[in-house]
Amino acid sequence: MDRKLILVTGATGYIAGRLVPLLLERGYRVRCLVRTPQRLGEAPWSGQVESFVGDLAEGRDLDRACAGVSAAYYLVHNMASGRGYHARDLAAARAFAAAAATASVEQIVYLGGLADPAASIGRHMRSRIETGETLRQGPVPVTEFRAGVIVGPGSISFEMIRYLTEQLPLLIGPGWLDNRVQPIAATDVLAYLVAALETPASRGRILEIGGAEVLTFAETMRVYARMRGLRRRVWIVPRLPVGLMALAVDRLTPVPVRIAAPLIDGMRADSVVRDEAARRVFPAIRPLAYPQAVARALAQLAPERAGARLELRPKRIKIIKHEGFLIDARRVALEIGPEEVYRYLIQLGGRQGWLFFNGAWKLRGALDRLLGGPGMRGRPGGEHDPRPGDVVDFYRVEAAEPGRLYRLRSELKAPGQAWMEWRADPRGSAGCALTQTAWFAPYGVPGFLYWYLLSPIHRFVFSGLIRSLARQAALRPDEAGIEPNLLEKD
Repeated sequence: MDRKLILVTGATGYIAGRLVPLLLERGYRVRCLVRTPQRLGEAPWSGQVESFVGDLAEGRDLDRACAGVSAAYYLVHNMASGRGYHARDLAAARAFAAAAATASVEQIVYLGGLADPAASIGRHMRSRIETGETLRQGPVPVTEFRAGVIVGPGSISFEMIRYLTEQLPLLIGPGWLDNRVQPIAATDVLAYLVAALETPASRGRILEIGGAEVLTFAETMRVYARMRGLRRRVWIVPRLPVGLMALAVDRLTPVPVRIAAPLIDGMRADSVVRDEAARRVFPAIRPLAYPQAVARALAQLAPERAGARLELRPKRIKIIKHEGFLIDARRVALEIGPEEVYRYLIQLGGRQGWLFFNGAWKLRGALDRLLGGPGMRGRPGGEHDPRPGDVVDFYRVEAAEPGRLYRLRSELKAPGQAWMEWRADPRGSAGCALTQTAWFAPYGVPGFLYWYLLSPIHRFVFSGLIRSLARQAALRPDEAGIEPNLLEKD
């Protein structure tokens, strides 16, 4: 295959971040246009791409970014930038179309929003449609895909459905809950985006894409609840203020209010496929039905999958919601290497104990035994280096990669699944950064109550544990700049 150079904008975003490795697998060379290259550096594929720093909103360095490019993906929007994002969207699209034309780019592939332009639609959806129109004003052929709710871990729409349905036995919303929507699996969206490069018939086309069935917004939550074994009811309250709903979303989900407000406003109209051209142009792609898409997303509820997309800047503490998890992540800088740090980690539990507040760990084990759980079991396999499947007190070893990763899966009786994980990343000539992450995937209301009620204790114990590990492993003299607990949106 001719190793064509493909430009991907918004490479740190949800869809673009999953598109890049697919393009690399297909043999393409990839150039990523980003505003903050540090975020790109945390992606596992970052070393395989060409990183280019630029700003679409300001039109800076776009000509150089497009130079030598065969095709370009336009996967950005300014919704999170607040008031005036519509004008910024159009200005960025105008500048990008001009730069692509100057560089003789052969094709622009754009992912927009699925709605009827003739209907009364929200400003966000109108902005997505007009962005496509602006890109098409240039001479470069545009393949515009229009999609509604995208189902996959990390998708804003899906995470709203997930967290709201998990936490609210009574789902309250306005009349637009009865509007129709055609959810599409993230894997199907990616399949369309990749296929566009190799399907000349898609150039210059607007292609509406959706899953195999049409539901109402309310039904998307009911189906999710049924698949999770949850009982949920929907109550429609006419004229419920968008601002009030956005604040609730901000509190209950990973979606901040500045994104929730325009996104909710955009749901006031149907979002369904009216033109089946995509099925004819891409007959090999057979979109999943919504239950299948949800099942695929739920199957990825695992730290090894979500962790690859969890951003944790050095010397920070994060207590966040992320892809179905509630997370307490902490990082310290050490002067010793990853291999030596790993030796300390694998001694935790059993006769060694847990270094900090060991009585609390024993008490939790005793309570678990009363509830019918395994309790504290020590290390029945002996003191050899741990292997996946080994027992460590009320944990079971899930991953043990010397000098890199140690992850334990909890077998405690609890309304959710829990893990403790430590990663050691090389830092400088001899040191490393040690990241300790507590993962909890809550099940329904009991799971969230369990996490929040025990949160003060967990923060005290988790903070003390990593500090004790750091002291035992010769922490840097400056104590590595651990900041106070910081609640952040993911």
